[in-house]
Amino acid sequence: MWLINMQNSLFDEITSESSETVDEINQELLEKGKLIFPERFFIFGTGKTDAKVLIVGESPGLLDADSEKPFMGPVGNLLVKILAAIGLKREEVYLTNVVKFISAGDELTPEILKFFTPFLVREILAIKPKIIISLGNTPTKALLNTKKSITQIRGEFYDFHGIKLIPTFNPAYLLRDPTKKREVWEDMKKVRDFLNET
Repeated sequence: MWLINMQNSLFDEITSESSETVDEINQELLEKGKLIFPERFFIFGTGKTDAKVLIVGESPGLLDADSEKPFMGPVGNLLVKILAAIGLKREEVYLTNVVKFISAGDELTPEILKFFTPFLVREILAIKPKIIISLGNTPTKALLNTKKSITQIRGEFYDFHGIKLIPTFNPAYLLRDPTKKREVWEDMKKVRDFLNET
């Protein structure tokens, strides 16, 4: 019984009412992260910290290192086009990743995700967006605590601490398989309609 109560209290600490700033969360993440991953180069989220739309991917790529911003290069260019199609500019949204250091997807262990996910949750709650767009399997599974694949759950709205969340394919995946662009367009139209209604 004590263990159950302790687990409940741990989860209760993360509430939808956050008084933290993104900078405070990032500072704590960097201090703790550098101790565990001393060789890694960290890249944090960018954009409006009061954005209505928050986009979360898996982890930064090599092309993000020079600018120290997520979603650069061909992936970022495609994301900009996707956003433009529903009337959004890159500067109007907040862009972040689950894991904050440059990595290849296959090296993201459960331990790494377990370290970063609570910081991502706090980051989202500090920004308080109206909608979260999770790009691909890793952020979707981390935020929804699901084992279902992105192909099974994309395009539907889910609740994340009272915030709408819609999973869709990552632009990096679209560059490898352009046939999925139509499905992403269907998902993004739902985002556009939601934003127009709020």
